[in-house]
Amino acid sequence: MLHPLSLWIPLLILLPNLAFLKLQPRNMPQPARPPNRVLQAAEMAGRFGTMAVPLFFKMDTGDLYAFLALQGMILSLALYYAGWLRYIRQNRDYNWLYAPMFGIPVPMAVSPVLYVLFAAAVLHSPLYLLFGALLGIGHLPLSYAAYRETQNRG
Repeated sequence: MLHPLSLWIPLLILLPNLAFLKLQPRNMPQPARPPNRVLQAAEMAGRFGTMAVPLFFKMDTGDLYAFLALQGMILSLALYYAGWLRYIRQNRDYNWLYAPMFGIPVPMAVSPVLYVLFAAAVLHSPLYLLFGALLGIGHLPLSYAAYRETQNRG
């Protein structure tokens, strides 16, 4: 059975990324070295799974852990949107895509990964949890490496 309403989960995290297509950074440097291909593959597999899998699982917040996970999703999404707002307000400076916020390193990478992991509980889907873990395995170290490059450039 298909659950199209569950597609709201990936849509909410994708919205700022769609805006990014129009709001590219003003000073994006060339990477000092190519990204790790294994991490890129994990990230891409995670992205694909986190976009497609919700269609096959119904959102359900009827039990306590799923309800609490929904609260975690909301907080993670709020942090993510706050990061995008900060990036836009800072004149789309590339460094702000990776700069810490509220003491969280690379919050624009951490928050969507947390959002997806919390969503796995709302969907009651171990498969979504697996894809969320793959996303985190790739996205977090790649984003942290980009952050370190911004720090090294001064």
